[in-house]
Amino acid sequence: MAYPQESIHLGIMISQRQADEGECADSPPLQMPEDLFCRQLCKFGRKLGINAYLFDASCPQHASAISGYTLNHGVWERVSMPLPDIVYDRTMCRTARQIELRSRTLAALKQKKSFILMNGSLPDKWNVHTLLQQDEEMQPWLVPSARYEGSGQLIMLEKQHPYGLFLKPSAGTHGKGALHVFRSGGKYRIEGRDRHNGIIACEFNHLWEAADWIQRFASGTYLVQPYLRLSGDNDRPFDVRALIQKNNRGHWSFTGAALREGERGSVTSNLHGGGKAVGASESLTRRFGGDTAARLLADIRRISQRAAVRLEESCGRLAEIGFDFGIE
Repeated sequence: MAYPQESIHLGIMISQRQADEGECADSPPLQMPEDLFCRQLCKFGRKLGINAYLFDASCPQHASAISGYTLNHGVWERVSMPLPDIVYDRTMCRTARQIELRSRTLAALKQKKSFILMNGSLPDKWNVHTLLQQDEEMQPWLVPSARYEGSGQLIMLEKQHPYGLFLKPSAGTHGKGALHVFRSGGKYRIEGRDRHNGIIACEFNHLWEAADWIQRFASGTYLVQPYLRLSGDNDRPFDVRALIQKNNRGHWSFTGAALREGERGSVTSNLHGGGKAVGASESLTRRFGGDTAARLLADIRRISQRAAVRLEESCGRLAEIGFDFGIE
């Protein structure tokens, strides 16, 4: 497939399609991660004169080309494509190995051709919290957070928060590894998700026993926060995911928001943990009434735009950011 020399080549880097990382599979019919979204990007790119295609870390690279996937009459086709001018990273890495592989792939590409990474990378949750905490206008909207330092800290903080504590990995995604520690009927319960998003529910006679369990479970940097009651009357946790993107003038613009509702009794509302997404405006209106819903969405829009500016000042150029808002 030939493209005009002046075409912009947009490489959409996706998560690997299969467990075998040795090569790209091409047995039809091909199904891509975020298949519908990627199809829309490729189709809309053509209308703008942009050659958009997909590739993953296992796809072979050459001096002036890369093996990737493009849409041909609605079917994904494996083809050799020009090296990208712009890379849109949609890999959603879940393990340290996947992160390392992504970094190696991008570094190898950079040696062959200089490209623009469409969306720079943010640091982990703790460092994002620290950056936003430096802005006085952002401080009232941030959940009090600390790096988890062990059982002594847990025992001290538990006394200060009647609904218990919430712990989550600083580098985690999709609600994996999130824990709620709380007192129940004279005992201490831990509810949450394991590293594979499986449900955790265990009980201990003493808080120090629960702390010992957490010490064995928690690997890497964890954040500890007061547990916020973010569930509706139906006992389903919910939050609002807001998306903010750069517009055609390079200014931050509020794209929209969705309310994510988790499974009954779950500590997270993430879609990967069985949650579902619905329109934010109508859902908030049902919960709080029209006036309060409008005020909440106005706050979410304003906070998102300010947070995006602050993060870009510290982290370099960004194109889009998703923010999660809990509503007590």
